[in-house]
Amino acid sequence: MPLPSIRRWLALAAVLAAAGAGAGAALLWHLGRPTGGPALAVSIDEGMSARAIGVRLEALGLVRSARYFEAAARWRGLANRLEAGRYRLDGSRSPSQLLDDLLEAPLEMVRVTIPEGLTRHQTAGRLRAAGLADSARFVAATESLRLLSDLGVEAGTLEGYLFPETYFLPPDATEEEIVRHMVAEFFRVFDDSLAARLPELGLSLHEAVTLASIVEGEAMAAEERPVIAAIFHRRLNLDRRLESCATVEFALGVQKREPLTNEDLEVVSPYNTYRHAGLPPGPICSPGRASVEAALHPPETDFFFFVARGDGTHEFSRTNREHEAAKREIRRQARAAARAAGAAGLN
Repeated sequence: MPLPSIRRWLALAAVLAAAGAGAGAALLWHLGRPTGGPALAVSIDEGMSARAIGVRLEALGLVRSARYFEAAARWRGLANRLEAGRYRLDGSRSPSQLLDDLLEAPLEMVRVTIPEGLTRHQTAGRLRAAGLADSARFVAATESLRLLSDLGVEAGTLEGYLFPETYFLPPDATEEEIVRHMVAEFFRVFDDSLAARLPELGLSLHEAVTLASIVEGEAMAAEERPVIAAIFHRRLNLDRRLESCATVEFALGVQKREPLTNEDLEVVSPYNTYRHAGLPPGPICSPGRASVEAALHPPETDFFFFVARGDGTHEFSRTNREHEAAKREIRRQARAAARAAGAAGLN
């Protein structure tokens, strides 16, 4: 038997062995059936193996088994012929038919970048500006109870789960398809290694995403994310209020990098962490990978307070006395800078 044929038989035998000899044929029949999942635009990255492609298709609900998909690709001699690009794939087609689809030319794509820290409404605006979505329909899709159930997100909306990334999307993608793709990207990043941290920290997935979103909303300097996350963990463990300005801005429906007023801090909302201890009901934005990592791997810290300097960084303090002194010094510096700017304008 030629060597390529032997390899194909071995790949198929691996699937059979996984199920046991008796149930192998029935399992193969089952795994070769269409999933019935919705049609989706799927990215195949440069250099992805047949196994990696199968893993992505399985995560999207387009094949029943990544291993079976890989075996089918090897059986047909296509494992090294699958090219990078964006394809529209339909769960009503079998794995073999999906392989045929992947041999077709990829779709023309529209490039859109969704930055870290956007709310779902702001994300809808970005997609509308790119000509990819109707804002109202996109927001409605993020609130669909059916879609939330399909995606396995136990929340009232998909706020926080629309992963920030640069996407290449087909111009005819529906709002629901875009939402599904963005949430699938979230779960690709939030892999088993991160999920394993949840019980260690005593957090649910939703709580972890909520905390990561607050870190995202507060941190502008990358090196400060872990410290801010660690402070929030300390406050949660001691049942202290988080006192996050970012959550108040979300409650007010604004995003500003200016000092909040005392009136702002009194806004009546479960998202006002100056009034309520613990985490708010849900995320305030979509956190990026760095904020998720910081929230799930907080370092040890003695800090308990932080205040914005006004330049994108923060002053960290261990005690309330240090914190109050830091706030006074920052206000003094701001007044001095304003006086200097005023004097320069008069000259």
